[in-house]
Amino acid sequence: MADLRITTKALPEHNRVRNRAMLLQTLFHEGPRSRADIARGSGLNKVTVSTIVGDLIDQGILVEAGHSTDVRVGKPATLVAIDDDSRSIISLDLSDALSFRGAVMNLRGQVSHQSQLSMLTERGDAAIDRAIVLAEELLEKAPAPVLGIGVGSPGMVDRAGVVRFAPHLGWFDVDLRGALAERFGVPVHVVNDANGMALAVHTFRENDGRSILIVTIQRGAGAGLIVGETLVDGVDFAAGEIGHVVVDPRRETSCLCGRSGCLDSIVAVPQIRRRLDAGEERDVVMEDAADALAAALAPIISVLGATHVVLVGPDDILDEGFATRTRTHLTDRTLPTTTTVISVDIGSDGGLLALQGPLVAVLSAELGIA
Repeated sequence: MADLRITTKALPEHNRVRNRAMLLQTLFHEGPRSRADIARGSGLNKVTVSTIVGDLIDQGILVEAGHSTDVRVGKPATLVAIDDDSRSIISLDLSDALSFRGAVMNLRGQVSHQSQLSMLTERGDAAIDRAIVLAEELLEKAPAPVLGIGVGSPGMVDRAGVVRFAPHLGWFDVDLRGALAERFGVPVHVVNDANGMALAVHTFRENDGRSILIVTIQRGAGAGLIVGETLVDGVDFAAGEIGHVVVDPRRETSCLCGRSGCLDSIVAVPQIRRRLDAGEERDVVMEDAADALAAALAPIISVLGATHVVLVGPDDILDEGFATRTRTHLTDRTLPTTTTVISVDIGSDGGLLALQGPLVAVLSAELGIA
């Protein structure tokens, strides 16, 4: 989370970056505004606003967008707006159990091209090579200058873009950001896949912005959490690593971590499909998975007061029935006053959320938009 105590002085360049971010945030979320309206709304003086706007117009990120229709004395004010198509962002989603997916997107998160590569047995360096091949293909399709490459990776990811722990891909202290940046020479930002989806919900979906819990179920289970407008990643970047929480120590299930009864060993997509393919009744399998998931989520919800839960995963596994089962088990495991306001939704959008997460990581780092 953000530092609570300020330990370094603010430099002039910090103020310039902050002021530009404030201006772009306003235009991104509120639409075209005049320079005077931006100054009034942000508290920045008119000279500062005019300077920032001029620089961003020169860079092609902002454009003049006609005149204000407000009835005022004098000449109508000229509006400025973000040119959504002025930059391309390459977004890679490495979370799926069967493939790596990617897209070329504009600043608004709209897709102009998508691609995917199957991922069956590739691990370690071979998996990095597949990500590079996918990024290379997408870069060739970019219709505008590339602002950066965003990557959503499973596992523990630090702020330097190093994947510290992603056993399903055989990645341990892998400098994924460095590998892509060296290969392509553009800014690269790597984020845990669930954290990225939490950012995407915060930026692109209707929500109160205060408490969002994203749960991804693919090769394993992970969570992304925003509390009080702050993404929680933990001291060791392990916040949200719920897949290896032991939810049933008596269960004889094996996990990559070497323990029995982990959440991953019960709710991971390959495990669920294996049970279904073996002939177990779907209701039994999904009830079991929902109960295990609720066992891991109930303490998080009770401690942090998370009220908006979004489940993301394959459509053939996660459906409204699974969301209902999960909420029922959460109700059984928490005080009624805790769960009366909880919503459990399915993030069913054709996988767009998983691609918009890495995009927000780039928008935030390069333009201050989130």
